[in-house]
Amino acid sequence: MHRSKRFRRVATVTALVSALGAVTAFGVAPLTKIDLPELAYVTEALPLPLAFQAAEQIVPSGDAFYQSETIQRGDTLAALINRMGGNDPEFIRFVSKDKVGRKALQIRAGRSVQAEIDSTGRVNRFAYRTGGLEDDASPNQAKPGKRLEISRVGDEFVAQEVEIPLERSVEMRTAEIRSSLFAATDAADIPESVAIKIADIFGGDIDFHRDLRKGDRLRVIFETIREADSLDGPAGSRVLAVEFINDGNQFDAMLFEREGRAEYFSFAGKSLRKAFLRNPLEFSRISSGFSLSRLHPVHNVWRAHRGVDFAAPTGTKVRASSDGKVKFAGNQNGYGKVVILEHSGRYSTLYAHLSRISPDLRPGTRVSQGDVIGAVGSTGWATGPHLHYEMRIDGKHVDPMRVALPESKPLNGQDRVALQAAAAELRNRFAQFDTITIARFE
Repeated sequence: MHRSKRFRRVATVTALVSALGAVTAFGVAPLTKIDLPELAYVTEALPLPLAFQAAEQIVPSGDAFYQSETIQRGDTLAALINRMGGNDPEFIRFVSKDKVGRKALQIRAGRSVQAEIDSTGRVNRFAYRTGGLEDDASPNQAKPGKRLEISRVGDEFVAQEVEIPLERSVEMRTAEIRSSLFAATDAADIPESVAIKIADIFGGDIDFHRDLRKGDRLRVIFETIREADSLDGPAGSRVLAVEFINDGNQFDAMLFEREGRAEYFSFAGKSLRKAFLRNPLEFSRISSGFSLSRLHPVHNVWRAHRGVDFAAPTGTKVRASSDGKVKFAGNQNGYGKVVILEHSGRYSTLYAHLSRISPDLRPGTRVSQGDVIGAVGSTGWATGPHLHYEMRIDGKHVDPMRVALPESKPLNGQDRVALQAAAAELRNRFAQFDTITIARFE
């Protein structure tokens, strides 16, 4: 890996430390092998990033000019090109018919597009990142980003999707709870995706809807990831280490690799990876709990409710709660679109009322914990969008929010020694960070 000399200016009190540069990499090691940034204030003037990488084939010629535009909510591709000074029906027709170019129609608000447009309004070059940065950041290895590039060659267009390098940096933040987790992380300039990961890491110990107290404190080291030479801002990626003080109790976690797989451990060396996720959605609220007697909202009769309902907007990603194998994926009476997974013999889980099922799922397909298996919907007997989630042990329904779940196996001696050394460094780093924070206020 190579460090660049690019630095981000830190503008808020809670965002005191940024990374020592951005690391361009497709594979990033867990925390034990990452050089954490020194605690220091760094300010450096930055040149404006290039709209395109400086490649010979995209240098403008004649009266053509580059434009970069941020996609607004409700934008269509035609409206976006028009706002950039273009008027090119041939380009729009090509995009609508070409298998690769059609991805330009799937523009998403908040991202940026770049184009080379000549004085007549013709589009000569067009570039758009097709993948979400959060989706590109795997827990164990960062995947390269993908960018759609469309070029005019004579009277024709050529579309291709190319890999692009990603810049990764390490940042540290501290936040104090005043009302909610998201209000605190927003104030501290902590990305929402990082806040969701924190809630996921401590989800087995802290109910982030009910257990938070005013004055609770959070300290976190996390990665950000951005497309190289892009005008888009960075997105939050992996949480490397975090401390959370909740009602006087300290919870901590760090990312550590064993047997080729990164997972979260407490600083004391206890694995935080449960055999099952308590919540198959990201930080959602429970709308209807497990009950042996409940008035059914559709049939208006009293029935047992042998699962948990998670209210969430249609399209919210649904995750496999544990490693397993697909037993069923399809439509099933009142469940609507449903996925049933089997896990290590005794356990099975069910995910119902989905709006869609991941297309690669079929009976026998293997899935890993956290894999996206579908999306929240309201198919079947449902009065609104939600996920109905069930768990069975030896064929018997259990309450997935209360049942005791098996723990991950403990660390071996060599890994425990390595983790303890890394944890000591983290404690020291967090303590130094507190000292700098106090000095700043003084």
